Amino acid sequence: MAAHPQMSHAGFSSKWNCGQKRAGVCQLPAENQATMTKVPTEISAHTSGERARRLFLLCVLSAGSLVLVRAIPALSGDVAGAARAKEFSGGGSAGRGEFTTADELVSGVISNELTDRQELLKWIFVIEKRAGKETLTQEQVETQEGPLYRLLAIDGTALNPVQREQDDARIGRLMKDPSPLQKLKQAQKDDEQKLQKLLSLMPHAFLYDYDGAEENLVRVKFRPNPDYIPASYEERVIHNLAGTMLIDPDRKRMTKIAGSLVSRVDFGYGLLGRMDSGTVEIGRVEVGPRQWKTAFINIHFSGRVVLFKTVSKDQYEKRSEFREVARDLSLSDGRELLDSRRLSAMKP
Repeated sequence: MAAHPQMSHAGFSSKWNCGQKRAGVCQLPAENQATMTKVPTEISAHTSGERARRLFLLCVLSAGSLVLVRAIPALSGDVAGAARAKEFSGGGSAGRGEFTTADELVSGVISNELTDRQELLKWIFVIEKRAGKETLTQEQVETQEGPLYRLLAIDGTALNPVQREQDDARIGRLMKDPSPLQKLKQAQKDDEQKLQKLLSLMPHAFLYDYDGAEENLVRVKFRPNPDYIPASYEERVIHNLAGTMLIDPDRKRMTKIAGSLVSRVDFGYGLLGRMDSGTVEIGRVEVGPRQWKTAFINIHFSGRVVLFKTVSKDQYEKRSEFREVARDLSLSDGRELLDSRRLSAMKP
């Protein structure tokens, strides 16, 4: 450390005056005494400043460590999501990134969805749906004549005897005249064909990009492809959606799709119809080996165009407890199945 300018060896010796003694002790001159008094003060101030700076740095480091600790879970999720998306975009380990682009991944997913629909298996399942201000719980079985359901509860409360009698009478009328079920079955068939066509167009109607991951699922965002020209009203509405898809990359299946209209869609300058706004959210679950079913529907559209016969513009449904039934299940057998399951549920 450099010596104090007034405390060098030569300077200090030259200032020492032993000729002046007081009580037998050599005394410094007055100016030297002032200097010696000033030095401890400066050293003390310097030490206090160092302590303050060290304390400030310690506080900064502690705060930074706390922020980092709290951020680690989120950072880990982002890193894992990026790695998961990278793995399936061709940037992961060899042999696992089968699809090199998001477009190719979606094409594989759509191919599996279309193959699944060609098998046309029949199922029995529970539906929770909104009807006006009420929430209805139904059990529905798919039969040769069409879908038959039994009402189980209204707003979470089991039917009272009067409501049960009314529902039994409704089912009885359908057993005598199943034409309403047959019309519903045909409408579902028409919608299924329309949906298959729209699904087949998805790889061409949209542009796709990887958008991270959620747990073990890859998230892909989509937006309208400006080079695609829709050929129908339905295609124009669907093509005007933008949103995200969640994909199981191992099974190459879609588990969720959510989108919203990016702008208003007019038909015939608005004279033939229009779609002002809208949101779509659909969830899919695996119900068997290579078998996936729609488990969640949340659709809200504002406009004067109906896209599907069996899907309303404002629909909310949850479906669960899927079980496969015989493909040739008759209407009478379907009713017996619903009755037996209701009686089983009533047993203590």
